[in-house]
Amino acid sequence: FGLGEKPVEFPEIEATYSPEEARNEAARCYRCDAETGSADYAVRHREDIFTMARTNAADHAAHAAMLAKRMVLRDNPFPEDRPATLDDLVFLPANLSRLVIDPYREACKVSIDLGGRMALTRPFMVTGFDQAPDDVRRGVARGLAAVECPYLGVRPIGDDVPWLQLVMPGQIEPSSDADALIHALGHEFTPVAAKRLHDNQLLGLAVSSPVILEQAIIHALDGDFDVLLIDASRGLGAPWAELAGPPDMTMMRDAIRTLRRMGREEAVDLVYFGGLRSGTDAAKAIALGAVAGVFGVPVGIAAGGRIGSGHDMTFTADLDEEERAQAVANILKASTGEASMMARCTGKTNLGNLEPEDLRSLTLATEEASGIVLAGRR
Repeated sequence: FGLGEKPVEFPEIEATYSPEEARNEAARCYRCDAETGSADYAVRHREDIFTMARTNAADHAAHAAMLAKRMVLRDNPFPEDRPATLDDLVFLPANLSRLVIDPYREACKVSIDLGGRMALTRPFMVTGFDQAPDDVRRGVARGLAAVECPYLGVRPIGDDVPWLQLVMPGQIEPSSDADALIHALGHEFTPVAAKRLHDNQLLGLAVSSPVILEQAIIHALDGDFDVLLIDASRGLGAPWAELAGPPDMTMMRDAIRTLRRMGREEAVDLVYFGGLRSGTDAAKAIALGAVAGVFGVPVGIAAGGRIGSGHDMTFTADLDEEERAQAVANILKASTGEASMMARCTGKTNLGNLEPEDLRSLTLATEEASGIVLAGRR
């Protein structure tokens, strides 16, 4: 246990277990890797490790049978019909190729100036609570106010929360109380005669269909809009639209390609909505070209929501307003820290400096949908 010719004179650890006790403890403690979140580390793997640890080493037949079981190939996790997903985009760590920042000493900027008119302390906003119960809305509003995160919806969620009004065609009129007016185009293009109701008010368009994406981009540029919201869920404005199906990643790809073809890539700020569940997902959206991401379902779950059998969410009554507020603030803080870590691992000191070159696709479907090169390709 020690060093030198007489190790016992320089002990570095103490032997508190006998050999038999150590074996028993090792057999009991088999959960370490279970907490990594790795997709290929399932309950059956832990059970196999447990069995192996307790099987007599001299029982060669049993060990051979267990090894043969472990050698059986699993089902292909990437079948041809697997859809494109954010899970199949990964960051390329900069320390594989160059000396990078010291993440323990250098800060990473996460704040943004949305459209040149709204300062955000973190590149996130929240949506989905327009029809939630009043007590839930109050708790969420407190949580958003605590972390200075804006709300996107048809009506404000709280006096202390910046409000990006989602203006639906033919419904509620634009409000001068809103910090931003985001006009939803839906799935059919109709020009929007939008105007600011005060000097600092943001103007934005939300597009939910790839069919009208190019028309929406041209209209946003010609109309001097500040923000173009890419709705990959295709259902922004409906309750918990993300539950209806997987997001359409091609919309972000095509928006960037269209702006780049026009030579106007930074003329309008892109905001992404659809399938974001974590800070890592948000960082991926930013690397694809967005300046900010919109969280919906994850914040709903944090606030006590439970996903039903359909495309809906119900809220439990066992959380009080303060608990909901704390949970909402926590998930947004954690997501900010997580997104910052992704930027740091690529050698960036500004979250907004993430770029497509920092990503790789793991599947052909995701490469096609996102425009991000497949890992291993030149």
